[in-house]
Amino acid sequence: MGSFTTEDVSKHNSECDCWIIVDGKVYDLTSFLDDHPGGKKILVKVAGKDASKQFHQYHNAAQILRKFGPKLLKGEVAGASAKL
Repeated sequence: MGSFTTEDVSKHNSECDCWIIVDGKVYDLTSFLDDHPGGKKILVKVAGKDASKQFHQYHNAAQILRKFGPKLLKGEVAGASAKL
């Protein structure tokens, strides 16, 4: 598992390379875009950014992260502490 700065993550901001931050963890959603029930457009809109607020607003975080997190997790934001 890698460690990334927010600047590192910000470079992955397109449909072809889509990373987001949720609670200090970095996820590569590129392979998941076509499977997202809400469509890929909403994910691309937050690509390269901290999407924690949006994620928690629309999802049962524990359930979704348990199901999809392990295969999409790239690492953590350097110096970030996980949300408890």
